Amino acid sequence: MRAYGHETDGVTAVPEEAAYLAAAAERLLEGAATLADTAQWMTETAGPTVFGRPWSPTTLRRRLRNPGIAGLRENADGELVKGPAEPLVDRDTFDALQELFTRNERGQGSKPAHVHLLSGGTAVCDLCDSPLVSRSTANGGRGYVCETAGCGKVRIAAEPLDKYVAERAIARLGRAGMMKRLADLRDGFVAESEEAARFLDGLRSHKDELARAFGAKDLSLGEFKKAKEALEARRSQAMAAMRRGKYLGELPELTVEALVEWWNETAGQEQRRALLQLIVAEVRVGPAAVRGSRRFDETRFDILWR
Repeated sequence: MRAYGHETDGVTAVPEEAAYLAAAAERLLEGAATLADTAQWMTETAGPTVFGRPWSPTTLRRRLRNPGIAGLRENADGELVKGPAEPLVDRDTFDALQELFTRNERGQGSKPAHVHLLSGGTAVCDLCDSPLVSRSTANGGRGYVCETAGCGKVRIAAEPLDKYVAERAIARLGRAGMMKRLADLRDGFVAESEEAARFLDGLRSHKDELARAFGAKDLSLGEFKKAKEALEARRSQAMAAMRRGKYLGELPELTVEALVEWWNETAGQEQRRALLQLIVAEVRVGPAAVRGSRRFDETRFDILWR
């Protein structure tokens, strides 16, 4: 029997099921619903499990605990490494879910895991131009880390960097013409999310065409793998675009007063990250001047505004 979200080969993603699992993860991380509520929501909206049964909290938690949903596997040393399965959620989402489940199992309540504002490609390694990823640090906190082979020289604490960039971004809202600029960027990203939804709707046919071309020997194995990887990269980008479009659609009226009040009073971290992505193109982070230093050094990074 296959796992929900993947075909029977355990590798190929089922786009519609992947979208429901990603949505369930978002509900949990936002604190919008308990695990029991989310399991019921899955049954009512996504339908039953692959066994034809209603979703239970245990079944949903087990699926969201499986590294395969992030395209990972556990190696002989117990480390999570890239596996053969196509990811259904990104690594940041998977890690945040594990933190949430672990905290709940320890009896610390259902407070949602922290979503870092610069994750998802906004924080970039200044040495190799690769996106930094959010990871646990040695002192129990979280940091942005370069994991690119041959580099891996940049890491910085996430919380102080998030706070500093957010404060600068909010202050920037008062600049002349900024609201018009935000409206244009928001509309562009929302249109991009709609295009992404159309791509995901047709993803199954794209994969079927690719498989037929390979079966007819119109493609070599290397060409087939390369094309499949390209499709997966586009799928990941489309899923990210859809999530961003969803949160941008929840922005309040685009005035300085409304946005500042919303940011301080009602916005969730995912919504804040969506607004930040309208203002900040990227934050380029360089290595620490002194290896292992925990001092917050503003000279290490450069904020590029949209």
